[in-house]
Formats: sequence, C-alpha cells, structure tokens
Amino acid sequence: MGRIFKCSLALLTALAVLVPAFLGGGAASAARWGKNYFPNLPVITHEGKKLRFYDDLIKGKMVVINFIYTNCPDICGLSTARLIEVQKRLGDLVGRDIFIYSITLDPKNDTPKALKEYAEAFGVGPGWLFLTGNPKDLRLIRYKLGERSRSLGEHRNGVMLGNDATGEWARDSTMSNLDILAGHIRNLDPKWRARKRKPTKKRLTTARGHTLANRPGEGLFLKACAACHTIGKGVRVGPDLKGVTARRDRDWLIRFLVAPNVMLAKKDPIAMELDAQFQGVRMPNLGLSKTDAADLIAYMKTQTKRISSHAKASGRNKANPQP
Repeated sequence: MGRIFKCSLALLTALAVLVPAFLGGGAASAARWGKNYFPNLPVITHEGKKLRFYDDLIKGKMVVINFIYTNCPDICGLSTARLIEVQKRLGDLVGRDIFIYSITLDPKNDTPKALKEYAEAFGVGPGWLFLTGNPKDLRLIRYKLGERSRSLGEHRNGVMLGNDATGEWARDSTMSNLDILAGHIRNLDPKWRARKRKPTKKRLTTARGHTLANRPGEGLFLKACAACHTIGKGVRVGPDLKGVTARRDRDWLIRFLVAPNVMLAKKDPIAMELDAQFQGVRMPNLGLSKTDAADLIAYMKTQTKRISSHAKASGRNKANPQP
C-alpha cells in the first residue's frame, strides 16, 4: 500500500483516541476555544467577499474546516472530492446548520479567482467557502486550528469539526469512512445527539460496507478513486474509467497511477490532454506502488467486463422475452 495511505491509517488510529476526547468538551472547551481564542482577522472568500474569521465564520456556528492549496500534487484534490461526498450525505444541512471552510495553505498564489476555479472544477455546493487572505493572518488562524506544517509538503488530510456554541471541537479525517465522518459532523449538534433515533433500513444498508475479499484493488479504488471517478456511470470530477484498460497501454497506466505529476512534468501528451480537459482538477500523486497500480488496473478491468456482461444479458432478455 502506498506511503500516503499508510500515513492515513496511522492518523486514523490516532483519531480514534482523539475524537472522543474532544467531543463533549462542554463549558471548559467553550472557554478555551471561543471568542478569546480564535483570531478575528480578515479573510477573503472564493466569491471575493471580505469577512472576519471569528465573527462571520465561527461565532455560534457548527463548522467543518480543512486546509488545501490549488496546485497541490497529492492529497488536496482527493480530500476535497471526499468532502464533497460528505456534503451530499449532509444535504441541505450544509449552509443552514453546518458550514464548510477550506483554508488555503498557499495564499500568495491562491487568489479568490484561483479558489473559485478550484471550487467550480470540483462542483462544490452551497454552504462551502474557500478562504484566502494575508499570509501572516492565515498562518495565525492555521496555528490556532492546529495546522502547523512548516512547508506545503507537510500538510495532512485532516479536518477540524467544531461547534462554537458548545465549545466542542474534534479532529477527523477525509480518508475515514464517509458515513461515519458525516455522523461525527451531525453529532456536533446536541439536539441531534439527544434524539432517540431508530436506524432506518437505508442507514443499516450503508453501514454494512463492501465485500472486498475476492476483488483485488476494490478497497483502494473505493478509498482513493471513487470520489472522483465512476466505472460506467459517467464523468464525476474526473473521467469515467469504464474501458480505460483497453484504451490505454498497461505500462502507461501504471506509470500514470504511480506518478501522474512526473508524467505532467515530462509533458506526456496523454497526461497533458487530460489536464487540459479537466482543468482545475489534477490527478494526485498518492504514493502508490506498482503493485497498488496493478491492483487498480485489475479491478477496473474486472468491473468493465462485469458491466459489459450485464449489458449483453439485458439485451438478450429484451430480444427474447419470457412467455
């Protein structure tokens, strides 16, 4: 398994301890993480609006905060795509009860225009703001939120979950189970936690997860690729991967999956074409090994065959209806 995913697993193990410790902090946390803790510095949204960080974005709100930059070669795009899937799960709560903020780690280059193009490329919905501003101001805001990387390459895929009204704050990860992450976000609301809810049939179904035993590459695809790509269901953030193993040379696929940024740097014509076609969304370098890449190729090939077989069977049934 690739370097980034090994790091993510270690992070998730740590988070399993951290989340219960942070959530339910109550009055003590409120005193520590309130008006006197967060800097009320100016920030600029991807829509060009100037806001005060605490007064306009945090005060009295339930928030989800992560850190990205638009030219990120590795985890930012995947993190954004997975957070979009969480936004879909939360539905119209986002923008009404819950607010999502992505703060740039590269304010010198990430102008409101650049952030707007990035948000549009990923199809970000209402209630989610991308923030930039003065580098010194953002550095202090980041520090207060626990993001203390010394360089762009050190940043993590974590998210901060907070309810300013109750003083409850927790760390989580976009690489965790997305249904569980959405649940953690909902649990920021004391009223939601207080309800005696019976699991619906739909919720019980999603909780079962996926059977991965006999499908090499499936787990990796679901974790690393499914937020941006489908196999046979059309374009999502990136291209539909149905038939990609037939369209592209295997060696090229392995090289691209392992190091897409290197392929772009070398101006590989296919990589350049894809980059131009899906502007604002770059295939991230996830630190995959050649074995990881081979497993993904096997899974995409298997799924394409399954879809084709199903289509042929459906065609035969229509041509020869049962009496």
